[in-house]
Parts: sequence; C-alpha cells; structure tokens
Amino acid sequence: MAHVAIPDGIVARRSELRRKGGVVAVGAAGAVAILGGLLLVLPGRLSGVVGFLLVIAACPLLVAFGVPIAAGISTLAIGITASLVAWFAIGQWAAIRATQRPIADWRDYWSVLWPLAAAMSAGGFVGAAMFALSML
Repeated sequence: MAHVAIPDGIVARRSELRRKGGVVAVGAAGAVAILGGLLLVLPGRLSGVVGFLLVIAACPLLVAFGVPIAAGISTLAIGITASLVAWFAIGQWAAIRATQRPIADWRDYWSVLWPLAAAMSAGGFVGAAMFALSML
C-alpha cells in the first residue's frame, strides 16, 4: 500500500508550508517594496516619505550597503538581493517552526513570521535613523 498524502490534508498542508514558506515571505516583501517604489515615484513629500519607509521595511539591508548615499546600480542590486535572501531564510525558518505542531496551517506560519518580519524591518528603520542622525 502506497503512502499518498490526501489533497488538502494535514500532511499535504505541512509539506506545502515547508515548501513555500520562504517564497511567500519573499513575495510579501517584494509586494511591499513595489508599493514603496511606486509611492516614491509619485509627486509629493508624504508619498515619498511613506514610499521610502516601505522600501526600507521591505529591504532593510539596503541601509547596511549605504543606499541613501551610494545609490549605484550594483549597490542597489546587492542590497536588494541580500534582503531577499534574508527574507527567504526567515520565511523558511518560520515555516519549519510553524510545522513543528502536529496540525499546522498558514495562520500558524504568519503568527511565527510576523514578529520576525517586524524585527527585521525595525532593524532597517534603526539603521536609517542612525544614518540620518549621523548626517546632521
């Protein structure tokens, strides 16, 4: 008798969480970054500030690569890539932690991911604030 996971069953859902956890985190960060980029392009001071904050929340490692000052194409590419790799790692870790329970679903995944995402984004904000204070 072959062991086949029941579609949308407990085992299939846990496998899906572990398989897609990192990709979902990268996709969410990418969506926030795209929204922030669109707001940066719009005219107006408020949309620019909100857009910058969204981009920093989605790509917190940009500040570590000096993006406000050294905003070359290679610096942006390295910072964005490093941020997306970090999001993937955090998403995979959250998926593994969420599936340690016998019955896990996407709510468990998001409940593990959101504190990590908030901490990672807060780190980007602290880095941007330190940069801004150093420029005064």
